[in-house]
Amino acid sequence: MKLFMKLYLGMIALLVFALLTSSYFVVKTTLEQNLQHEIDSGMERHNMMINSFHTNLLFATRDKPATKNLVIRVVGLTKGTSDIPCIVAMDDAIVYIDTVTAYEPGRAEREYVSYRNVTIDGSTFIVYYSYFSLGDIKYTFVTESNITGIIEENNLLRDRYLIIYLLVLLSGTIIALFYSIRLTRPVRRLRNATEKMVKGDYSARITKISKDEFGLLSMAYNEMAETIQDKVDALNLSVKQKEDFVAAFAHETKTPMTSIIGYADLLYQDRLPEDKKKEAAFVMLNEGLRLQALSRKLLDIIALEKNKIFREETSLSDMVMDIEKTLQVKAEEKHVDIRYDIPDDYLYLDYDLFKTVIVNLIDNSIKAGADKITFSGKRENKDFIFSVSDNGIGIPEEELGRVKDAFYMVDKSRSRAEHGAGLGLALSEKIVRLHNGKIDIDSTYGKGTTIKIILNTADDPDSYDETGDDEDE
Repeated sequence: MKLFMKLYLGMIALLVFALLTSSYFVVKTTLEQNLQHEIDSGMERHNMMINSFHTNLLFATRDKPATKNLVIRVVGLTKGTSDIPCIVAMDDAIVYIDTVTAYEPGRAEREYVSYRNVTIDGSTFIVYYSYFSLGDIKYTFVTESNITGIIEENNLLRDRYLIIYLLVLLSGTIIALFYSIRLTRPVRRLRNATEKMVKGDYSARITKISKDEFGLLSMAYNEMAETIQDKVDALNLSVKQKEDFVAAFAHETKTPMTSIIGYADLLYQDRLPEDKKKEAAFVMLNEGLRLQALSRKLLDIIALEKNKIFREETSLSDMVMDIEKTLQVKAEEKHVDIRYDIPDDYLYLDYDLFKTVIVNLIDNSIKAGADKITFSGKRENKDFIFSVSDNGIGIPEEELGRVKDAFYMVDKSRSRAEHGAGLGLALSEKIVRLHNGKIDIDSTYGKGTTIKIILNTADDPDSYDETGDDEDE
């Protein structure tokens, strides 16, 4: 349903509700007030008559017993010229009656006036009951009030309100129609501009702006359109920069990697007894081969947007030993204590890519000025959780939402000094997602950072693509 119809029908419904409610309560309140006034007056008349009857009866029976004829004379004396109908009963036997309503024994209460409504032949009465005892005799006194005129007056008032209600409703319907059309006009302008933007016309703007909330909404829309256009331009530029960076990254890693692999291979083939040299040569060779494969994989992930990787059963102990050797030189150079607490377990991973993630996270901790870093892991139900914790400078709270953005650096001067490019966490998150996992970051500025990698292992070993690229094996 369109806003125009919602607004129009809502106003009509509100008008109908308001008119019905007001007329109902006015008529109801008027009737209740009139009835209450009549009840109060009737009870006052009843009390005056029964008190007068009681007094007259006391004098009449002072020196003689109460008889029916005596009571009738006392009633006549009590009524005098009054035209109030009444019933008098002695021990529930009617002595006098001139009412339209019938006598109902048992309704009267001692020294308390009770009443009830009675309808006879289209007329409505209020009947009042009470009794008192004199000697051994119970005297019941009943009076009645005709309220038919009050009911008819209330019905007339209701009919008048119905006519007024219909006239006001008709006028209100016409006014609501014009008001709804005028009020929703800015919404139609906004809808037309939005439809143009959906079709790719980001230059669509609202020119006629009213001086109300819809005007503020129109101005907000124009500002949003400007922002979207700026963001689209910035996105196009960012995409170009990203493609240029990936191309440069792929090109620049080939030449040094070829040199490192060749030199490491010669050093590793040397049969000199120095174990440290041989071990260093092995690390260089191993890292060179890994980076050569890694360059192709990163190109597949970033430039070609491939969403499948080849995972195989990997020993976490072997991977930790490899990571420790890779980071040993830098850790000693920076005087960083790196502790490893990983169980002897197996997971289905792309070894090169996942090792890159861990090395990247620990390297980030070193760049953040940490001197104590812990790399741990454990199974929790169907998840395996890796954790990298440090006591570095931490990440400001306002920066946490952006640290995973490509090319974003929290401390730009520190990142440039450490030759950072701002791609670490962005690439790491993409690699972790390809491993059916996610990255959670918990950091306190000035105290340190804990980054968790949560891998869902429920579907292992069937969760990976067994037809992965042969060239990566």
